[in-house]
Amino acid sequence: MAEISFSLADLFEQTFGYKTQAFDPDFSPVTGYNAPARSEQGAYGAPYYANDALGNEYYMPVTITYPEATDSAAGALKKWDLPYPVISITSRKTIVETPLTERRGTVKELINIRDYEIVVKGFIISDANEFPETDVITLRNIYEQNVALSIQCPLTDIFLLRPDRSGSDQVAITELKFPSVAGIKNVRPYEIHMLSDEPFNLISIS
Repeated sequence: MAEISFSLADLFEQTFGYKTQAFDPDFSPVTGYNAPARSEQGAYGAPYYANDALGNEYYMPVTITYPEATDSAAGALKKWDLPYPVISITSRKTIVETPLTERRGTVKELINIRDYEIVVKGFIISDANEFPETDVITLRNIYEQNVALSIQCPLTDIFLLRPDRSGSDQVAITELKFPSVAGIKNVRPYEIHMLSDEPFNLISIS
């Protein structure tokens, strides 16, 4: 069987348009007198490191918890580590700007902070030279859940697991993409867009 060789860093740049060092991290231990031990998990318990399907260690794993059945009313919950993830978070504020007569600038009134937008980009890779159909189906099933899902990651925990959000790690998937990649049939790039889903208590006033 022919050996398959490619660079994930180069493939990421080719697919998503920018470079990342996520696939070539330096996990060399810090040495010297009183060298600190490596932190293994974030403040909220999510691990900083995990191993991929080939046993290689990688940084900042992202785990999704979702209902096993497409009917979310039934079925046990399952966990799935998103393969080779590169995660980012964006937030915006809603600000009303009011011009002032005969003065420079505006009066800015903060209305609220919008939902956090979480984007995960990565690769689904088959260990054989075949299309990774099983994992693509798994990701499709996760996307088709019409309920909020849980996300576990040291980065997202910082923004989601807060008292003012009732400690909720819930997100709603808004978009799923499978960009094309030329010349490699056992690799399928993916891109997931999610919004934080904060629980609310609705009070009926009659």
